[in-house]
Amino acid sequence: MDDAPKASDFAAYRAELEEHIKKFALGVERDQGEIEEILGEILGRLNALETGAGGVPVAGDHLPWSLRATERDWQDLADWTDWLGRHYAPQLHLRIWPCWPAHGGVVEELAALRAAWCAAVEADTDPARSGSELAYWHQMWLWPTVERIRQNYMFGECETEHSPDRPGRPTDTAALRARAAEAESERRRLENARYAFFAEVPRGRTPDRPDGLWRRADDTWEYLSLLDWEWHAAAELPVGREILHPVTAGRALELAADRQSWVTYWAHHADEADWRAGTPPTTVVRRRRSPERIHDEAYGPDGAWEPTDAVHDFLSARPSDPPHLVEIDAAEAARLVNGDTGL
Repeated sequence: MDDAPKASDFAAYRAELEEHIKKFALGVERDQGEIEEILGEILGRLNALETGAGGVPVAGDHLPWSLRATERDWQDLADWTDWLGRHYAPQLHLRIWPCWPAHGGVVEELAALRAAWCAAVEADTDPARSGSELAYWHQMWLWPTVERIRQNYMFGECETEHSPDRPGRPTDTAALRARAAEAESERRRLENARYAFFAEVPRGRTPDRPDGLWRRADDTWEYLSLLDWEWHAAAELPVGREILHPVTAGRALELAADRQSWVTYWAHHADEADWRAGTPPTTVVRRRRSPERIHDEAYGPDGAWEPTDAVHDFLSARPSDPPHLVEIDAAEAARLVNGDTGL
């Protein structure tokens, strides 16, 4: 009976077994997470290949070193990297494995490290310099870069044979567009916070369809050009303040965005007799009355808007044979221009 297991022994065995099970479960969970991440990366890369994405991002014409380098540049970097390994002979965990050319990030790191070394060597040979550039390079660039390469890249998995990189998943384009829109909205809000906005509402117009849009910061007035849709400073206010109605910045942006509401359209007929006879219009003309000038255009036979005198001739009634214009809305103008109207 003395050799029979005791309750305390069972409790110890149970505790040890539970600990092993927990460690096993944690390992499975960790491995499962890594496998899911790898699968996600593979699917992301396949999607990028299918959609033609995955190109090299560039800022203007600035390509990464690996895409700018010539064959001679690559060989120089390889010779320098081999010299670095022989000359410094770092500990095993800090060595650069021979497959470094196959790791994009490592290539860029080594190219930058060599460029910094070349600059430091050149500066160190200048008698007018203090001679501390190489010391600074060793302290700030050499070992931090080598350690960063071994810690931050999958380079460490290549000790016995090369292990290909597993690039991160591509950027979520929907999230990117949403964030860019939010940033643009916030930029506009901050920019417009310093302005007071006014709608130009002369007789015959309404605040919902004003004749112009103005803003003021201190004593400086600016108008929204209806020609290039940008704000321009005005040397002086060419309209009476009594027709300027205050509007919120949000409402001003809404008015500015609705470009069709600033344009007046007419159906163009050869003369009034043709119009009364029900003859279809010959074209469509439009006017934008911008503070800097009035801009009149007619829809041409080649499918483009061209300058015209038709609106001036019709409204001034001075020409002996003016055309006859019938005002229409933007929807009717679009129908005439794009529909089966013979225009």
